[in-house]
Amino acid sequence: MNRKFGFGLIEVMIASVVLGFLIVGLAILQKGNREAILRVRARDAANFVAQHVLDSLGAVGINSLVANGGLVLNYPSYTYYFEGKPQLDKTKPATKIPIAFDVKVALLDSSSSIDSTNFTKANGSKAQNTYAKSLEATVSWQHGNSTQSIKMAKVVR
Repeated sequence: MNRKFGFGLIEVMIASVVLGFLIVGLAILQKGNREAILRVRARDAANFVAQHVLDSLGAVGINSLVANGGLVLNYPSYTYYFEGKPQLDKTKPATKIPIAFDVKVALLDSSSSIDSTNFTKANGSKAQNTYAKSLEATVSWQHGNSTQSIKMAKVVR
């Protein structure tokens, strides 16, 4: 009687190949997840940048907004820094990763200035010389080999 115990060489090789395919698949999945997270973080930062720029322009008021060919602001190198603590050693200082944004703010329409002297306030009196302009911020950035962008609009009084 010749009894065999354990695994044969062919069985071990097949198991190694299957395990290798699984590891490669997991590595590809991990890389895709990392790219998706970076894209989402860049989009969140772009939303923050657009809101910040529009709020800043709203703070100066419409009398300060002068459009040159419809363009109110052109800021080609707005740099935003992602900050985060390292995952393993929390005692190390935060990591800063810069990302460059191209910010353009334009009037949506030259006729978008609204004279509200014909409007009535809540207390029944007429509004006097209140104007508003509609602005649109376009924020774009490079991600990989493509250019990503978002648009955000705001009414400035």
